[in-house]
Amino acid sequence: MKICFDNEIFWTQKFGAISSRYFYSLIKTLSNNNNLDVKVFAKFYLNNRLDDLSKKIVIGNRVKFKPPFTGTIFKKLNSFFLDNEIKLYKPDIIHKTYYSNHLKKNNKSKVVLTVFDLWHEKNSKTFYRPKEYSLKISDHIVCPSISTKNDLMEIYNIDKNKITVTYFGIEKFEGIKIKNDIKNYQKPFLLFVGARGRYKNFINLIKAYSRSQKMIKDFNIICFGGGNFSLDEINLFKKLKIFDFIHNEKNNDDQTLLTLYKSAKCLVYPSAHEGFGLPPIEAMSLGCPTITSDHAGIMEGVGKASAVFDSNNILQIQMIMEEYLYTSDKLNKLIELGKVQAKKFSWDKCAIETLEVYKKLLN
Repeated sequence: MKICFDNEIFWTQKFGAISSRYFYSLIKTLSNNNNLDVKVFAKFYLNNRLDDLSKKIVIGNRVKFKPPFTGTIFKKLNSFFLDNEIKLYKPDIIHKTYYSNHLKKNNKSKVVLTVFDLWHEKNSKTFYRPKEYSLKISDHIVCPSISTKNDLMEIYNIDKNKITVTYFGIEKFEGIKIKNDIKNYQKPFLLFVGARGRYKNFINLIKAYSRSQKMIKDFNIICFGGGNFSLDEINLFKKLKIFDFIHNEKNNDDQTLLTLYKSAKCLVYPSAHEGFGLPPIEAMSLGCPTITSDHAGIMEGVGKASAVFDSNNILQIQMIMEEYLYTSDKLNKLIELGKVQAKKFSWDKCAIETLEVYKKLLN
């Protein structure tokens, strides 16, 4: 079977954000199957993870940054290259990695689309439907949760038989050692992983933390990923008098992330909307207890192995964090439950289930 992936997510995401990590892990796992010929057609890409794959798989070159005012030019070049490579390669399956309108549908290849979540549609005040073209040309859709499947059926009126749920796997951090020289943060810390804007609800976490003199005294907050703090964030830290206790880890590599997971008192994941929510499962697998929001997509992953709160209730976030952070038995119980829960998810399982989708389309 000949399978190709486009460049889109690898041009959009430079580092290991969840969407690009999903595709990287899926491609890597599928390529280990000798019966599959897997390609990534990315004339130009930014994502550093693709460099870990064989040049027989990745057809293209990484650029270190987007030159100013060249975004449209690079998109057109990548689109032209993709169309040309598809004509030459003649894939059985084209797996779209994002929602642009660039891919031209042909009659011979089956198109699969992964939809992560529908936050934009659910929170738009207008009839905003950015995925409409991609969904229209797709022969089948995979998504990471029943929550996202239900949203697709409701908002885009997609037939349930056209959607398959394939849960994400988790990073195993194989061959990676814990850093001994990680920055000394002086006291125990709570870990926040990923983007911080909009529905990620980082601001509510900060406000809840700032209400508790006990937590301020005993814990810092360390942020991994998501870029530098914005001026608005810095001003908020100063206003709440917690500027010295909120830190941004500058390194974005897996070794640093592994070390933070293994060193944190807990991971706090306050997102108000997720297709699935990968960081809590990764944390659980490494013995890091999790305190998360009760959003349906996140709950599908964490099950009963996480302490949960209403992401819009700042007082409740504070109370739940204090309850678990200062009760060792409860925190240890979360660690035990988390290790068991995390075993339900693997990239091997995700790849097998995705391959079944491909096979059914071709049959």
